[in-house]
Amino acid sequence: MKNADANNIARGHVQNAGIVLTVRVKNVMSNEDSFWVLYRHDKQPVLHPEAGKDGQPRQRNAALAYVKQWRVCLDIGSHVGQWTRPMAKRFQSVVCFEPNPNFRECFKKNIQEKNVLLWPYGLSDKEHKAKQDFNSTVLQQEDGDIECRTLDSFGLTNVDFVKIDVDGFEVPLLNGAKETLTKNNPVINIEMKRDKRAGVVAKCESILHQLGYKFENRTKSDEVWLKS
Repeated sequence: MKNADANNIARGHVQNAGIVLTVRVKNVMSNEDSFWVLYRHDKQPVLHPEAGKDGQPRQRNAALAYVKQWRVCLDIGSHVGQWTRPMAKRFQSVVCFEPNPNFRECFKKNIQEKNVLLWPYGLSDKEHKAKQDFNSTVLQQEDGDIECRTLDSFGLTNVDFVKIDVDGFEVPLLNGAKETLTKNNPVINIEMKRDKRAGVVAKCESILHQLGYKFENRTKSDEVWLKS
């Protein structure tokens, strides 16, 4: 499948489900590691010339070593696009999910690749509203202005790799992604903070095992899970 075909397929899913946010913001970046960021201490976006080195290249490279096909990649918890940019160079299409509007503004400045689509949703086990602070990556299960949907509601196909970094929201995300994971059997790279969130990790392991996945590798707090 050609890049344009894969991108058209992803666009079709997006348009059928609702609005589409396309990434088309011109911006001159000083180098490949340069990103607009909004870290916890920042009051407004800052152009950081070395932020790409904070984008977990070691974890990403370890996970991508298991990928066999390079069609559609899902970047769940895209933040400002530090994983997105290098993955867009390898996959035919990258579908991103980032619920925080402040991170999305940085993302749209950082990412100009035409094979990238950005969704403004949190992913959960049902449709609901949630809350997220100004520059926080943590999604809170209380009424707010963040819209959540299930991954399965997007009907995505040809998914070969899924990156998950949602800071404690992994269980509802996985519960709402079972159909997508079962149909596509992608390589999964998921952040598992075993010391900080032991209960969440145990529930994630149970769900992944039920779906036929097995643990393969761990790099820092990121784990690779493969369909057995």
